[in-house]
Amino acid sequence: MTRRTCTVLAAIAATILLIGCGVPIQQGPAPIDPDAVPSRLQGPLSPTPGPTTATPGRPSVQVVFVQQDQLVTLVRDAPSHATADRLQTVITALLAGPTTTEQADGLTSALPPELTLAVRTVQGDRVDLELSGETDGRSATENVLAVGQIVLSVTALPTIREVTFSRDGRPVEALLADGALTTAPLTASDYATLRTR
Repeated sequence: MTRRTCTVLAAIAATILLIGCGVPIQQGPAPIDPDAVPSRLQGPLSPTPGPTTATPGRPSVQVVFVQQDQLVTLVRDAPSHATADRLQTVITALLAGPTTTEQADGLTSALPPELTLAVRTVQGDRVDLELSGETDGRSATENVLAVGQIVLSVTALPTIREVTFSRDGRPVEALLADGALTTAPLTASDYATLRTR
């Protein structure tokens, strides 16, 4: 055997050895030990309910619903980027409640079925919502969650920071997350503690 042949055979053997050190081919998926996944790649232990992104290329809004007495945010498509259209989309989605699929995931709404909402005025970054319909006979927890749903959904719009409520044109007191009543403008920070962690 010549020296050249030996060199060629050695190169082939080295190549085979390197190929053998590569990733093995599997016939199917294999479980991964959770402790082996870096913490920066680990997400929440429970999946986020409902859609988390809007249809690509379409404007969207965030709408808040209830899961196990906490508020969770979902996404709905809007017809345009105009504030009026997006605000109406939020209100319509809140009154419609979670979809059947979302309900199967444990989502509900604290808004009473008899409640109706309408935009009374928009002044700067504040919107006043007109309430109508029966809302009596509900627990304080349900009322706080209902107000939180509305305020967090509406103030998720980039042009709205504050929400007030009226009934028959008169200011309505609303429950804050800590149980206090107020007619002052409500902001997202008033209900931040009710969000899922």
